[in-house]
Amino acid sequence: MKHKEKRMLFACGLCCILAGSTGKAYAQVTTSDTTKVQTSTTNFNNKEEKNRNVMLNAEGNQGPRNVNIGLPFSGDIIILENDVPVVYYFWPTIPTYAWRNGTSLSKMGLLSFAEGALTYGKVGYAVQSSDREASSRFKGYAQLNANSFGSSRYDVTLTGPLAKGGWGYMLNLYQDFERGNGTNYMYTPWQSRTSMIKAALQKTYKNGYVRVLYKLVDSKSVAISNYFPVLYKGNGKTEELPNFKIGKDSYSLRTGLIPYIEPFNGESKWADLNDDTYRRSTSHNLYITGEHKFNKGYKLTYTGMWQYMNTPVAITFPISIGVYDKDQYDAKHWSFNQFGTNTPYTGAVQMVNNQIIPQSKIHYWVLRSELTKKFGIHSTRLGLTFQQNARKYVSYGGMFFQTVQPNPMLLDWSVGPMKLTDDHGLMSAAKSYGSYTNDRFSKIALYASDDFSPAKWLDLGFGLRIEHQNIKDTHSPYYSSKEFIGNIPYIQHNFNNKWNKVGIANAVVKLTRTFGMLADLTYNSWWDYYWDYSNRDALGNPIAAAGDPAPRTTVPMNYEQKVINYGAGIFWNLKNLSIVSKITGIEKRNIRYTAATIQNPKNPTEKADFSPIFYNIRTFGWSTDIVATPFKNFNIHFLLTLQNPQYKHFAYSAFNEEYSYNNKVIPELSKVLMEIDPSYSFMNRKMRAWVSLRYFGKQYGNPTNAFSYNAWWETFGGLDYRVNRNVNLKLQIVNFLNQRGAKGTVQGASQLKTDEAYINRTVIASAIRPRTFEFTVDIKF
Repeated sequence: MKHKEKRMLFACGLCCILAGSTGKAYAQVTTSDTTKVQTSTTNFNNKEEKNRNVMLNAEGNQGPRNVNIGLPFSGDIIILENDVPVVYYFWPTIPTYAWRNGTSLSKMGLLSFAEGALTYGKVGYAVQSSDREASSRFKGYAQLNANSFGSSRYDVTLTGPLAKGGWGYMLNLYQDFERGNGTNYMYTPWQSRTSMIKAALQKTYKNGYVRVLYKLVDSKSVAISNYFPVLYKGNGKTEELPNFKIGKDSYSLRTGLIPYIEPFNGESKWADLNDDTYRRSTSHNLYITGEHKFNKGYKLTYTGMWQYMNTPVAITFPISIGVYDKDQYDAKHWSFNQFGTNTPYTGAVQMVNNQIIPQSKIHYWVLRSELTKKFGIHSTRLGLTFQQNARKYVSYGGMFFQTVQPNPMLLDWSVGPMKLTDDHGLMSAAKSYGSYTNDRFSKIALYASDDFSPAKWLDLGFGLRIEHQNIKDTHSPYYSSKEFIGNIPYIQHNFNNKWNKVGIANAVVKLTRTFGMLADLTYNSWWDYYWDYSNRDALGNPIAAAGDPAPRTTVPMNYEQKVINYGAGIFWNLKNLSIVSKITGIEKRNIRYTAATIQNPKNPTEKADFSPIFYNIRTFGWSTDIVATPFKNFNIHFLLTLQNPQYKHFAYSAFNEEYSYNNKVIPELSKVLMEIDPSYSFMNRKMRAWVSLRYFGKQYGNPTNAFSYNAWWETFGGLDYRVNRNVNLKLQIVNFLNQRGAKGTVQGASQLKTDEAYINRTVIASAIRPRTFEFTVDIKF
């Protein structure tokens, strides 16, 4: 058999085995984002993802965007700093409470799906950032940023030598005064007020360096949810309410006082969002990083970090189907007064749930070391990671009514002559909210990979990760209510000795000098846990045991989740054109349904927890990525993804009613996605004009697909001007088309099979930022 025929046969066989994967691209250019993403060398086995304007975020400007992978967000999108995650898990330690993008970072990239799985067992794309190393001579970096809503940011980094013998330092001071979208919260001028300090001492020696770095992040943030009232017109259409500017007006209580119920004694209290207890997060981080080059080409890199955070979270969740106009609540014999008064209120009302976590105690330790070596055609590495995270916090909650208007007011609620809210405006019947969390996760893992080229026309890569996991959970088994006062006996269980596994493989077949085929496969499995109810009736509903006023969760249970990500396609590289086209797919198995408290449609006051319910998700599609330079100084990137994200094996019965979401489109995921990123340089390349356009096709708002939202664009654009080698000016416009559409999941609508009752009614949705002008000055000195 001829050489070329062998290559063709191998490629066809490989594509048959590995057909499908998520829509990820392999074209090789830097992003058009104003914050450059570091790219690696031009090859198909690299560990980073390009063309993904990761720092252009349409929902906020404090953190990176969430890149669509064909799965809904589940907390696995991580940020790495110096090769380790900045937090162990996003709840309650929100990553941006421990990290900021700024002058202290020397580079930033986006790890590929496979690399994030191999190094940390995560699902999705991870942002990787590295702090500046000490320089051999004094260097300074400064950035000033302001926007049209009055936000400002000041950031300066200094590096240089300290003394002879390879000693050096890095010092960073960062301040932001964030007004969000110009939102007037009434109780505070800032959406975020953050200070960050970094100080590093570094010793460089002949074969490497070692560095000690301390980072303090002190952030006072309004952690409200991104939900707003809109008029739902049906068939995917929404309109702004006459008195509410979506994405700009605040939909949080104007006083900043959020009522909640303590779950352990039933007392009603206030969470003051101006109080540090509910607003101020402090993150202490101590890093030891370094690298050492051994003889014969061995290289060791390592990072250890200790972190202590006292993060609070205070979030309100307006229930989408809990908006009532006067005609609706009059029919129920409801009436409302402004809270604490006898003044009647006759406008639209909103039912709101909340989650309040006061300052918590989170301890996190992480270690990563990696040994690399080239053996002939092989590029090998062996890595070790250790993570331990100890969380201890109490989550409070409550439910209340507020007005439907900017900066809403709290309301008192009555049915007929009977007032049903307490002296904090909380629904008297809604006592069963809140939880206690005290757990410790310990994970130690080994991973290894090998990238090699057995022939000039063939590149192969393989990787394995095996992780040992222990979880210790201290659990409050009670269904929280006023019946349980005082000290509550907790139960404890060790979910130990579980093994998480990752395997990756990729191949590139170069059929000609410019054309070839590629394929990749990622397998990722991990164990999780939950507490099941100790008593259930014949239908599987949880019930209380004899002598107990409420059901208890006392049965510890484990379950294993799996994600399989696979793909195959072709690439074609010409001088001014690069094309990658792939059949793509991803599947996530054994997902536990966390909204399994089902309402009886014949008696809305009756609810029961039908968990555990498990289901799968599968997305199959086609993705094409094009990078072209059709003429001098002009570059364009185009990415098109056609996919079909669906629920699988997702059906259950509750209260003699059948619910099936099989083959329904997953809410908040589009079947059509596009990214268009052109840029043009002129004035001897001193000026660059760029645009970044993202298209999201029609999305559904609930699992039955009864609610939908029409397609929309997220748009960015800007001018970058290089004054000289030390000064750069940047003007950026976010949402320059001023799109005002709605998106997101319709809260409380999982059981609704039609949207007829909500057409021409107010519902709750999320939105992108309104048009924002941002100006940045970068200075080197």
